[in-house]
Amino acid sequence: MAAPLLSLRNFSVKFPMRSGSYFRRSSFYALRELSLDIHKKETLCLIGESGSGKTTLIWAILGLLPFYKGKIIFNNRIIRKSNDPIHQDLKAVSQMVFQDTLLSLNPLLTLGRSIEEPLRARGLGKKERAEIVKRVAIQTGLSSELLQRRPSSVSFGQSQRACIARALSTNPEILFLDEPLTALDAVIQGKIARLLLRIRNERSLTCLIITHDLAFVKNIGTMVAVMYLGRIVEKAPVEFFFNKPCHPYSLALLSSVLKPGVWQGEKIILKGEIPSPQHPPSGCVFHPRCHLKLPVCEKIEPGMKRLSPRHEVYCHLF
Repeated sequence: MAAPLLSLRNFSVKFPMRSGSYFRRSSFYALRELSLDIHKKETLCLIGESGSGKTTLIWAILGLLPFYKGKIIFNNRIIRKSNDPIHQDLKAVSQMVFQDTLLSLNPLLTLGRSIEEPLRARGLGKKERAEIVKRVAIQTGLSSELLQRRPSSVSFGQSQRACIARALSTNPEILFLDEPLTALDAVIQGKIARLLLRIRNERSLTCLIITHDLAFVKNIGTMVAVMYLGRIVEKAPVEFFFNKPCHPYSLALLSSVLKPGVWQGEKIILKGEIPSPQHPPSGCVFHPRCHLKLPVCEKIEPGMKRLSPRHEVYCHLF
């Protein structure tokens, strides 16, 4: 198999934590010792409850947050600190679709002008900008009339299409999407999901997607990474994950899906809330909520167990 396009190795992010004294500064891990591989044309879906660290991971990859230790490997080149020259190369071929579409669009600009802004920043001429805006608008289903309107006068679905069109305008190699279906109703979710699948296939994009919609994951994903409290607890190809999930947290997530055809196994109800990353449990961070925990889970953090060439689980049961 070819080398991954983008890899993380022992990737960690720390946030400062308030303390009672100015002279006693402390911090906590928002992400701890993550390792991931994303191959060219692959779609990796990050899943897990809110507070697991999924958005923090994408922001750190893109340099919007500094990472504490570890490394990013892009095209076989190592990035050891945020925003070094190789990191700039990664960002140059990447684009992001943010979760809140209205906040990510300038309310004073029309949709067409918002799509055009990245092209202005790259110094393209007026004629070339107009041609690209027209092309990506057609590809994302935006009419010329909609391009003349501001975000406040269009629907959430239309503003999401504009955000996707803006991301595509620079012809990125890697597309990052943070909950692209969250603010949409069920009908529009289906349309945007089909749009993203078509665009991914037409442009041969490499995608990293954060989502809670496991039916969407099953349709668009090629790999799944399950996150819990800043850790990866399972990584697997989509077909393995939906047919034979292994980690107890993965089982609980799948059993919570209401849409038919996603999960046929037993119903597992998670008790309690995800702990604060400032005070993580000892041992396996999932053990306070796990219905299959062993005595060792409370004391020792599990290492990686490889079940197949691309299926990994971090659990003492294996």
